Amino acid sequence: MAILFHIYTTFENIDVPKNLIWMLNICLGPHRKPLVSAESTFIAALLITFHCWKRFYESHFVNIFSNKKMNISHYAIGFFHYIGTLICIIGESEGFFEDMNVTFSWRRTTYPQLICAMIFLISSYTQLKTNFILRNLRKDKNNEINTTIYKIPHGGLFEYVSGALQITEIIIYLTMSIILWQSSTFHFITIWVLVNQVSTAVLTHKWYIQTFQNYPKCRKILIPYLL
Repeated sequence: MAILFHIYTTFENIDVPKNLIWMLNICLGPHRKPLVSAESTFIAALLITFHCWKRFYESHFVNIFSNKKMNISHYAIGFFHYIGTLICIIGESEGFFEDMNVTFSWRRTTYPQLICAMIFLISSYTQLKTNFILRNLRKDKNNEINTTIYKIPHGGLFEYVSGALQITEIIIYLTMSIILWQSSTFHFITIWVLVNQVSTAVLTHKWYIQTFQNYPKCRKILIPYLL
């Protein structure tokens, strides 16, 4: 939805719906400013859209869940996280203000932004491969689900860290912060992700060690060879 609004307002010169401007003013305050360029917002919105669709694919066609139920509060946090992320991406962007003309030019895109976009895509793809590794732990040679119990994962980033999913998620949001460097709100999303994912990686590593006596001792928590 965010990418569609951005395309309409930037490339089609269609005014932003007043209800959307009102909502952004409520969430970020009436004194918010257009700190982020249209180009930076377009790249960030495109990347987060790709990431969300990838997460949809993973949750519906890749992940094999155990019999345990998710606490509804965890679901609510995830739901509001993505809403907050989209609001912070477009809330300080040129074009999402009333009576503001926007000119889009790829020449204003910087090499660091393009490099970060590539790192984002590589990290997102690595995250997908990590989920395939976890899925294969619960399938047999005939590609049929034969168990929902937990096993020690091997391969990919799991050869180095327990928090393979967490380190890729952190990289994804760090690159987004660099792309949206002028933003005054999106960096809070990145800090939230950093704190959340680090704590999750620590708890995951501790659980693996307590659960499996043969868990690889050389495997670190989050940063290969270091931590």
